[in-house]
Amino acid sequence: MNSHKTTTAHPVLFDLSADLAPTASDAGDSWWFASRLRDDDGDIYWTKTHVIQMGESYVSTVSVLRDSDRRADERHTAEPAAEVKAAADRLDVQTSLLDMSGGPDKFTTSGATDDAAFRLTLRRTEPALYNGGSGVFPFLGGRTGQLSLPGLAATGTITIDGVERNVKGRTWFDRQWIAGPADPPRFLWFGLDLGDGRYLSVWDTTGDGVSWLTALKPDGTHVITGAQRTAHEGGYLLAIPDLEASLEITYRRLDATEGDSTNVCTVAGTFAGREVTGHGYHDIVGASGPETARHHA
Repeated sequence: MNSHKTTTAHPVLFDLSADLAPTASDAGDSWWFASRLRDDDGDIYWTKTHVIQMGESYVSTVSVLRDSDRRADERHTAEPAAEVKAAADRLDVQTSLLDMSGGPDKFTTSGATDDAAFRLTLRRTEPALYNGGSGVFPFLGGRTGQLSLPGLAATGTITIDGVERNVKGRTWFDRQWIAGPADPPRFLWFGLDLGDGRYLSVWDTTGDGVSWLTALKPDGTHVITGAQRTAHEGGYLLAIPDLEASLEITYRRLDATEGDSTNVCTVAGTFAGREVTGHGYHDIVGASGPETARHHA
């Protein structure tokens, strides 16, 4: 996927409404919400709720990071399907750690760790991002479907140490399934919000710095092209010649399990020849580096 392709009207293989529900995937269903939030005093918080369904089990993650002191709190659990409330025909999942429901234009999600909890209402006002243009692409020797709603408007509350705060911000929602993987998981992913309705979903499945990405423009236009990622301590330089883009990405950990983690990002550089700043999320699986991470499925 290194050739440059721009499309405004394109066939999609991922149904925004119907495919939010669980699939018959043999390898995994995933629902992932990550948010950057601000309270009334201007303090920044990052949150994540994530559920993976694999056969007869559900794996859940809830995490919270406070920017001011980098305080992070997280919980992970695996539960049998019989102990999880999950609808078969829509997005409506409740585990012991979290719940998520709704779509395609309004969602709710909430989660709790030992010392923090949050509840968010999310509203969609922008186009969906269909990764690869159609929403389905080859992956790990099989195939995957990935639909992103990267600019949901978030409002709600966050409670830390018993103190509740009103918050608002932006949420990236990813719905993904995987079928027929033949290769061991090894990849990097970035979800970047550059503001003004501009988003990048970047994949590197080789680990050599060569990436492909789907760029979403405010009018719904998708651009699929290549990029080159150069790693350095605590970040990356992402060069995208076809988009006249050079982005400096710095990141820090949001949550981790053994051998992997999810990171939050700040972004600065040029895009379409103009200066931009933004934020995003960064996951890695099966690769070594200063931090390791895990993507949605």
